Amino acid sequence: MAVTGTLGLQTHPDFQGTGFGFNLAAYHKFDEQVLLGLQAGRGVAGHASSVPVLAAGFMRLPFGRVFVPAATGGLGYAFGPEDGSGFLWRGGGALDIRNGRRSSLLLGCEYEGFKRRGGIVIRGGALLEF
Repeated sequence: MAVTGTLGLQTHPDFQGTGFGFNLAAYHKFDEQVLLGLQAGRGVAGHASSVPVLAAGFMRLPFGRVFVPAATGGLGYAFGPEDGSGFLWRGGGALDIRNGRRSSLLLGCEYEGFKRRGGIVIRGGALLEF
């Protein structure tokens, strides 16, 4: 099992300003490279008060030892006010900075699609493996 917590910025729909958001995720480790699980938090590109719940993936690429690039993505639904609810998806990447065998710092950027609009999500955080 692995868990992540991230905090950062996201753009509003069609890049009209920015807002804060955070995510918490729990993953099942298939091996040292592939993690699949659930992600939830607060804030999406569509509405800052929405709560997104996604099926998420995190895949470390086979390059590097301390600085490891990773592909990230997710598909889910945002719960919120009338204009802040709907299906969403995310796709992007992260830099997994290994602190040892069981912990990492994360820096990531994803594009988020929500109701035919989109925005950029930039977050940093931590990953702990059990």
